[in-house]
Amino acid sequence: MGNDTYSITSTASTGFMRSPGKLEERAREEAARYCESQGKVMKLISISSGQPHWGGGMASAKIVFRALKPGDPALTSEPAPAESGTPVLERPAVAPTDILYSELTKLNELKEKGLISEEEYQAQKRKILARSN
Repeated sequence: MGNDTYSITSTASTGFMRSPGKLEERAREEAARYCESQGKVMKLISISSGQPHWGGGMASAKIVFRALKPGDPALTSEPAPAESGTPVLERPAVAPTDILYSELTKLNELKEKGLISEEEYQAQKRKILARSN
């Protein structure tokens, strides 16, 4: 995609796989392996998923990430705006309560839909709550 930015899409092999959560995990693992093989660190930009429509299609998950050198300042900066999908939920500085509530609600929805693991949920939740201080 340019500027050390890549995307990986993982698609179900059968129509019986309805949840894109496992596909997202597979795409993340593949992205992490790629970055590691290049001696770089992965910075997640966005996550999007698609569920099959009745009568056709396959579940899929797409992640957009950057492969950056360790210590690159972009690793600690705010993520770039996502073209589509679910942006990574992290912003610096103190945020108003309504924004925190909205982000926590969205984060919980991602967890309930199986798009992020419990560990990812807890990590992002800590980041969001840390901004309320």
